[in-house]
Amino acid sequence: MDIQMAAIIIWNGKAFVPSNARYRNGIFTDIEPVHVVNPTLTELVPVVQATLATEPALLPDPTREEVKAQQDLLPKVTGARTWKRLCQKGISYVIEQSPKGVLLEMSRLDTKGRWEFDPDKRRNFAPGTDLTIVIQAVLSDLETRPK
Repeated sequence: MDIQMAAIIIWNGKAFVPSNARYRNGIFTDIEPVHVVNPTLTELVPVVQATLATEPALLPDPTREEVKAQQDLLPKVTGARTWKRLCQKGISYVIEQSPKGVLLEMSRLDTKGRWEFDPDKRRNFAPGTDLTIVIQAVLSDLETRPK
């Protein structure tokens, strides 16, 4: 099945949208460039749309050093420096687009302070749903989060 993904990380009042790649085994990973925009419809929609429309780079099996560098990408570019800090003060959203529709996942913290997707906030949209509606759902959730 053809799935396109886009992540939106909210940190310090900014939205970070990494480019993505896929390993040969099908697992997605975040890569540079990471686009930094204000969390508004006018700024987020075109960046997320471009990310979803771009075929993920196909990566060979990574070395341990490459895995570590890719794992450290978001804490580095956001300025959080660590995943623990990024998770505690940031929010993660993932949009998955496929022929079956659009899935929006929203993060919460697990018992160890790490991101996990909140099944109560999961949103499914019909195929062909305008991306503006999906991004508006992200922004509506963002308004409910503590500042």
